[in-house]
Amino acid sequence: MFTINAHANWIRTCSFSPDTRIIGSGSDDRTVKLWDVTKKNLIQSFEDHEGAVRSIKFHPDGTCIASGSEDKSIKIWDIRSQRLLQHYDAHTDKVNQIAFHPNGRYLLSASNDATLKIWDLRQGHILYTLYGHEGPSNCVNFSPCGDYFCSAGADQIVMVWKSNLNDTEQEIIDDLGGSTVREAP
Repeated sequence: MFTINAHANWIRTCSFSPDTRIIGSGSDDRTVKLWDVTKKNLIQSFEDHEGAVRSIKFHPDGTCIASGSEDKSIKIWDIRSQRLLQHYDAHTDKVNQIAFHPNGRYLLSASNDATLKIWDLRQGHILYTLYGHEGPSNCVNFSPCGDYFCSAGADQIVMVWKSNLNDTEQEIIDDLGGSTVREAP
């Protein structure tokens, strides 16, 4: 066991990278920090938020880290280049939690504004705004296969949603630059 004196204020969130070589942490000091697990030292500090960082998640391929903040925004950084890739003015109140879809194409967010939002990261825009909780939506997560996600709120309810976000055959072919021909019935 070892400890890291990581931040100047409360730490609200932490997460391992998919390969477990990096730990990410987010704090009330408005920073996201990346730590090398083996060397036990700071790799990078991202200081772009204007409010406390409430949630961080690594992209499933481990190349990026996303954060949600009390400043109502979501930010995504490339770990390799250490640059901000995407910024979303996400909600009208604090972002409480975020989660990547297992395919890495979508990001889900929960907020004190009682909404859930699904972001298409390839297109760089919001895909859906979902309403269901009465009061703050506190947490979200995708199922391992991505077919479902759950949310929990201050209303003491856990909701399970069908995601309908898995790539279709056509999307995969389009991404590869090809096309498909379908016969008429």
